[in-house]
Amino acid sequence: MFAYKPMPTEVIAPIMQLIDWLLWCVLLLCLAWLIISAGRLWSAFRDDMAINNATHGILMSLLGAIVASSASAIALAFLPQ
Repeated sequence: MFAYKPMPTEVIAPIMQLIDWLLWCVLLLCLAWLIISAGRLWSAFRDDMAINNATHGILMSLLGAIVASSASAIALAFLPQ
């Protein structure tokens, strides 16, 4: 016996669709930032620059993709199907 009333599928389906679209947008943004940072890193290595922010950008874009994917899984766990 549940202490709450589960949400109907008419409510959950649009929420899940919105979460899916937001996840795609965030992952595309992370991919674009990864490509830009990789180009900056290549340029820095070509010009023999020792310190640059390109490696930080690559790490942050990968970390952002991991967090976005985890957030989607957490949302699926909390929303009843």
